[in-house]
Amino acid sequence: MHAGLYHVAAGSTRPDPFFRDDVDRAAFLVEFVAALRKERAVCVALCFLRTHYHLILGVDEGALPRVMQRVNWRYALAANRRHGRRGHLVGRRYFSVPILDDAHLLAGFRYLAWNPVRAGIVRRPQDSRWSSYGTTVGVRRDYSFVDARVVVGMFGRPRAVANERLRGFVEAPTGALEPSPWPPRVARLVA
Repeated sequence: MHAGLYHVAAGSTRPDPFFRDDVDRAAFLVEFVAALRKERAVCVALCFLRTHYHLILGVDEGALPRVMQRVNWRYALAANRRHGRRGHLVGRRYFSVPILDDAHLLAGFRYLAWNPVRAGIVRRPQDSRWSSYGTTVGVRRDYSFVDARVVVGMFGRPRAVANERLRGFVEAPTGALEPSPWPPRVARLVA
């Protein structure tokens, strides 16, 4: 795999939106996938909102700054040209936190999945066009480059069963996970 997993986020200079529309989001994706390929990084999850985005990335040591610089710089140049604006688009340096254990990974994954719901964009996590959650659990096919095997694999086999268990974990109200249907490794983490 990779040297590390990171929860990464970046946002706009306020009050400007980071993404004005789906064309912006698609342009960001083009740059993002190119940066992943160049650095041999892996996207485990993503979520785009209006003013910011969140990612869970698997990257080799030292590659994260290169991925983020490339994608943010190239996207900002294109967005500024498209919208006839000048100056900084990214508000501050990107935020990144190393994911140190399975519990942290699952909490981050759940957080990304629910972000569009909390923002009032969709009613259910799997409904967001600009989140990889629906692709991960098999209800959408938007993000073929996302590799969530590390997350799905925590919920057993076969894949269809693991997807249902993952959906149960993500979509269950907090504290409503008993009795635990999870494999023992996951049960300890979500209890």
